[in-house]
This record gives sequence, structure tokens and C-alpha cells, in this order.
Amino acid sequence: MKVLNKTRALHVYGNTDVFLKYANDFKPTTFSSTNALTELEVNHAAFYNVDEAGFVKYMTAYDVLTDIATTFNARVFFAEGYFWFVPVGAVKNNVTINVHTVTKAGTVSGSTSAVNTRLTTGSDIVKLRGGTTSFLPPLNMVQRTWRTDANVPLIGPETQFLNASGQQTALGANITDNDLAYDNGTLFRFQFRYTHSFDGDGSSTGADQHARLVLKLQIKVGSLYYNNAVTFGPTTMTFGNAGSTYSVDQMNFSAPAWSSSAGYFYFAVTPLPSYLNKNNGLFYNLTFTPQSYASLALYNQPVIIDLLPITSAQTGALITVNVEGYDVDGNVITDVTGTNADGKLDNFTVQVLNGGLTNGDRVVYEANTSDANQESLIQDEVVIGSSQFNDVRNIYENNSSPSQPIDSFASFANSSATFAIHKLGVKEVLAGQNFSTRVRRGTVYKSFVSPLNTMLFGSRDFLPFETSYSADAVQSEYEAFFLTSSDSNVTVLDGQVFDDHTPVDETEPIYDIRNAFVPTDGDLPPNMLQRFLQQPIRSITHRDTVTTDVTATDQMIFNTWTGPNGTGRIQLPVVSGNEGRILRFQTDSSIAANKIIIIAPNVSDSGVTIDGASSYTLDRDYDGVSILCHNSNWYIIQKKEK
Repeated sequence: MKVLNKTRALHVYGNTDVFLKYANDFKPTTFSSTNALTELEVNHAAFYNVDEAGFVKYMTAYDVLTDIATTFNARVFFAEGYFWFVPVGAVKNNVTINVHTVTKAGTVSGSTSAVNTRLTTGSDIVKLRGGTTSFLPPLNMVQRTWRTDANVPLIGPETQFLNASGQQTALGANITDNDLAYDNGTLFRFQFRYTHSFDGDGSSTGADQHARLVLKLQIKVGSLYYNNAVTFGPTTMTFGNAGSTYSVDQMNFSAPAWSSSAGYFYFAVTPLPSYLNKNNGLFYNLTFTPQSYASLALYNQPVIIDLLPITSAQTGALITVNVEGYDVDGNVITDVTGTNADGKLDNFTVQVLNGGLTNGDRVVYEANTSDANQESLIQDEVVIGSSQFNDVRNIYENNSSPSQPIDSFASFANSSATFAIHKLGVKEVLAGQNFSTRVRRGTVYKSFVSPLNTMLFGSRDFLPFETSYSADAVQSEYEAFFLTSSDSNVTVLDGQVFDDHTPVDETEPIYDIRNAFVPTDGDLPPNMLQRFLQQPIRSITHRDTVTTDVTATDQMIFNTWTGPNGTGRIQLPVVSGNEGRILRFQTDSSIAANKIIIIAPNVSDSGVTIDGASSYTLDRDYDGVSILCHNSNWYIIQKKEK
């Protein structure tokens, strides 16, 4: 109903007008069902992806209807002033089908009404002489693929902040997977970026100014913990200069392993010989120029950590990430992670690199027969299906809280079946063409023939596949298929799980939708609305003489200041490849006439200007400007009055 409403073809219907009629065939066996198509739901996030630029790419209404129709072996059509959703199995079971009605506003009838679909030749319709009869060859195999893309991040992307404020998520908050199941040997991949800065206390000297930083992750999968240990010494290193030196205990990390005992996995933010100078707040690594921040995102690429395979089947994952500081002797210190520090865990994701008990990337269902049939039918891929796992593309029953995934269905033809929907679906498709299928073509008159009708020729019912008519003579040409079914010698394999080892779909990556559930009224949770209706914001804390580059994904940049008076700089990206890109810059109350930010073209862009000038300056609180890249220059398209 929601998909049909999006076709923009329903303006002629009032909210109380019936515009959809449907029949049930497949019914879930996990609970007592009286009206399966209203008792089931699919998260509509299954029908869209988000591209690399952050734009939502929706499936068309036609593609969604095709997907649903294929899943339930149904026909979706318009006839007699209504849209119809009629599974072929419902008509095969009885040409008089029981249908529910739905109004444009979404009111579903509590009871069904009987609709006789049969038109009998000789009484309801009159067949003209002539016509043809042919046969479709019998099928040997029917195959259908459920594209799950379940190797998209099962957790994340998650962004957390040290000393979070406003709507930011605090570092150390639980990150969960919504209780997925993992087989023995499952491999996990962690990806993230982390940056850390410290204002400097201006007073530390000697050994007291030396600090190291480590990420402290608790990784729990079921009852297992991924642990290692961080120790210090006995090896030491000497730091300082000729006039003043001090010794630092070397930081060591043990090999990680899965354990039933609670523990932590430690990962260095400042690996040897890097360190934080607490006095001036700069990070040193003895080879490069000191930096105002430490970053685990070299050239903006994420850290990738592949965990060892889990040692037994487990359910559910829970992860927390914190940061700890250590002095020269390995004692924990808190000032470098306190209120004068900033830290950002960016795009933290966890992926599964093998199938196991996960849904894999695609599940292939196949039915075949031992009979000497020759033809095969490979159906189009679908993006929804049924399994026991929580997955955004799974079918759920909506009469309990929380909604439960459905992994088994029955039908009129297979009333005792307990099959996944696609396993049952391919079985019934093959049963319908297990023998040669008679096809009749010809012309009839007297009554209008629609896709809703079956046509009775002698003792055989035929279901129209294609019809056309001449209105002046109420004369119809038809192509109809004999309704038959035989599942003798038909066997159906369990769905085969395949992993393409592409955890993220590089053409249409999916962001943070795997475990988001949507109410039956279709409203998205607030966090999803924020994700898709709001642009991501990058926060930059400026200091005197520090230059910050605009990255490929930045759109809205929020600017603040820390430390003494001075001038900070923002370097724009090169104009090549950025035609039409809009960047927005905003300041808070910390920016002033003596704490300014200069926005300038990239140093490699010779002759490039901003509205004809070499730069643009943000020099007051709550200042703002928007600029556009066009014709190899930057242009101001909006700014606050000064």
C-alpha cells in the first residue's frame, strides 16, 4: 500500500476509497496467522542504499513491487478500478479467492470477501474460431538469489567523542550488533579512525612532560572476550637533549587471544617512539615535524584490525572504546584524557569476513527434479527474504515487541511446509512447470477479460498472461497459461550462503542501516532521520599557525578556537574534480578579531581565488560563509553580514 501510494497515480482516490485488494497464499508457521500480508513487515531501509557522497539511492516503486511479487510468487496488476496483489498459488488453490480490501488511508478490512475469478467459455465468454495452442517446455531447475549484502558493517559506522557535548555520542558508549549469531571460526574486521589533541598545561618539564596514549577496547562476542595486555619495561629509551635527558620504559603489547575471562584489547595511539609533550600539547615521533594532534588515520585511511577467528559459536557482540594515558613508568595518568583534551573515534565499523551463521552476501535457493526435463529458470535477484537472523532485509512478524524474524512459511499447496519463503517459492514455481505447460492464444467476446480472471476451457483453467481488447465490440485477445501443479520428484535444497568478501558494496555502500527497525507506520527513528536529512558536520579546533586541510567528504565545517591569540588556516581542496561542490563554514563564540581563521585556496592551485581575492577571513563570533567551486575558482554564494 505504501509503495503504491508513492507511484503518484492515486490522486483520483479519496482516503476512504478502496484502492487495493489482495489475497493470501503463503503464511508464516512461526505463529498463528490469520492475515499474513498485514502481520508481516520489512524494514523499508532494505530498499535503499547510500552512495559515497552520502546521498540516498532509492529503488523505484516498480522495482520494489517486482521484488515483493517475486518473493511471494504473486501478480501485481490493475483491474476493475483496483490494484490487486494475488499470489498464483491462491488462484490455483481455488478460482474463488478470498480478498481483503485496503483504503488509500491504509485501513484494512477485518474480514474477507469471496471473488470468483473464473470466466467460463460458452456462457461468460464466447470464443471465436481459430487460435493457437503451444507448450512451454518443462523445467528441470528453478533458482532464486536473495541478495542480503550481510557483509556490510554489522556494527557502525559509529562516531564517538572524548568529552562529548550536545548531540555527540560519548567515547566509551556501548556499540552493539543487535544479537546476531556467529559460527565457530567467524572472522571480524575492525575499521576506524582516531584523532587526539591536548591543549598543553604549560608547566610540565623533564620526564613529567612525557605521555603515551592507548586505545582500550573491550570486545565481547557472546561469552568470549578478545584480550591482550599492555606492559612497560624492562627495556628503556632515552629522551631529551644533551642538557637534560630522562628514561622511558618501553611500551609492550602481548599477542591477543579469545578468552572467557573479561579483559581488554589495547592498541597504541602513540606507538614507540611517538609521545605527547604535555607542556606544549604537541605530538613528537622523532622523524617528522611535531603535530598538534595524533591521528590513527594516515592519509585519511582507516586503521584495519583483523581479529583472530572466534573459537566457538556465539550470539551477540558488545564493544566499548576508551582512551588511556600513561607516564614514563607506565602509570595511568588522566590529565591527557581530561577536560583539556579532545578525542574523536570516527567511522568505527565491524565487518564479518566469512559466512558462518551470518547471512553472507547472497543466499541462493534452488529446486530441481529427477525427471528428464531440460530447461532452467534463473529468477531475478530479490532483496528481502526470511531467516532466523536479525537483518534489515529480513521479513518480520509485527504483532509482538520486539518484532521477530520469520524463518519458515507454508502455503495452500504445501500446508505442512516449514520452509524459508524462497525455498518454498522455488519449489512451487518448479511444481507449476514440472510438466509441459499448455499455452492458448485466441479471441473471445461478450465479457471483459482482465489479469484477475481465469478462463475455463473445457475442464482446464487458464490464467491470462497478456490481454488486449477492442472496446466497441468488447472483444479480447488473450494469451493464457494452463493452471497446473505437480511436485512429484521435486527436491529443494537449503539456501546456499555465499560470501563475496566485499564487506562494503563499493558501488552503493550502505551506512548504518543493518539493525535499524522501522515501525509499521513507516516512520524512521530519529537517528535515521538525522542521518539522511542532515549533512555530517566536521568540527575543527584551531590554534595559532596550524593549517587544516578540507577532506574529500567535508561539507559543513564548524570552527572553534583554543589557546592564545593568533591565526589559523583552512586549506581548500584543489579545484580539479570539485566542480559544483559547496562548502559551508561556521564559527562559534571563541572566534574573535584576534583569533582569526583564513580560508585559502589550495597551495597547488596557482591563480585560484575566492571571489577574486586570495583568501577569505573569519574574524568574529558566529560568523559564516558558503562557497562554490565553479570554473576552476571559488565563489561566495552566501555569507553573514559584517
